[in-house]
Amino acid sequence: MPGRTNAAAGKTREAPQGRTARTAAEPPQAAPHEDTARAEQRIAAAAVAEVPQRGVVLLDAHPLTEHLADALPEGRDLTVVTNSMDIAVRLMAREDVTLLLIGGRIRSGATATVQGGSSMPGLEGLHIDVAFLAAAGVDARRGLTADDPVEAAAKRMMMRAADRVVVLAYGASVGHVALARYGTLRDVDCLITDSTCDPLAGDRAAVAISRVTRV
Repeated sequence: MPGRTNAAAGKTREAPQGRTARTAAEPPQAAPHEDTARAEQRIAAAAVAEVPQRGVVLLDAHPLTEHLADALPEGRDLTVVTNSMDIAVRLMAREDVTLLLIGGRIRSGATATVQGGSSMPGLEGLHIDVAFLAAAGVDARRGLTADDPVEAAAKRMMMRAADRVVVLAYGASVGHVALARYGTLRDVDCLITDSTCDPLAGDRAAVAISRVTRV
């Protein structure tokens, strides 16, 4: 009996040490949200090159465009039109930016963004030089898609008001098809995505889009 007790105790002591040793040997890895944040910053930095020295730009409601709002260069004569209250808060203190918040329906659970329905008060009649839109799906055959039909309707109206359309998308969104379609890839002047984009899906998108940037 004493022998069995000592053996069991020995096993109990060895098991945690074995697990600790294996854990310590594993290389540290970045958390997924850290990788996403770095991709968002790279996409935003590349999108800055598409911002004019002066004129009217539209920033769609999305984390990617929020990063672009933070990265907007100072000293430019810009009017920023947005349907995002988060972006409006980020830019409202800047004296070099004229801010216009367009309205619509506020989706439940997403109080930071204003989603347009069949009409978007404040957007009708506006002329946009460059619209920066986010896409949940960018597919060569299905085009641009969003996760919500009302959101897709809003993006469709934004595209119609713009001379140029720059789409910002995570790499995983390229080749993906979401619920609601709002445009074709031929409606897009430039696509900016990250390096995790599937090479084949990116090449297929590049057939229809004049410029595809992978950062």
